[in-house]
Amino acid sequence: MNRMKLVCALALLMGVAASLHADRPPDAISVDGCVSKPDDWTVARLKSELSADIGTVSYTTKDQKHTSSAVPLVALLKASGVSTQLKADPTADPKTKHHELRLVVVVQGVDGYVATFSLAELLGELGNRPAWLAFEMDEKPLSATEGPLKLIVPDDQKPARWVHAVRSISVVDITPTTQPV
Repeated sequence: MNRMKLVCALALLMGVAASLHADRPPDAISVDGCVSKPDDWTVARLKSELSADIGTVSYTTKDQKHTSSAVPLVALLKASGVSTQLKADPTADPKTKHHELRLVVVVQGVDGYVATFSLAELLGELGNRPAWLAFEMDEKPLSATEGPLKLIVPDDQKPARWVHAVRSISVVDITPTTQPV
């Protein structure tokens, strides 16, 4: 019985989430969760508001070399209000210190494919694992199956966390709800 209630609740939540984004442009991705400025982002908006962060990323996939114009995932997270500054405070309560280390970034494609990252691994001073949201490949817009945005992680040994046709980015707080005694 409880399992059926859980399934129904999840179905209801998924329906509510879908209706909230029903008016979203088809080429937009949503950024939500533990962000202070949840919103939808298009390629045009990324190019406009994050123009200083746009870079060229070189990588090899399927034995072919490519370059992409892209913005760092962490730049979009910062623009969405995610704190990315670790502050050293030796007097801070260990249960609340470095809240940023308790955040997980979930990137989902239109087809349902999901890749996850700890925020810490994306930050330059910790994991320094650059993840990029590409909007062009080899100086051409991404194809309809790959775009409008594609997540690429050039330093990963295999492209298992590359997400084609990114649809949403959610930031999840994994702080335990119970504290050790």
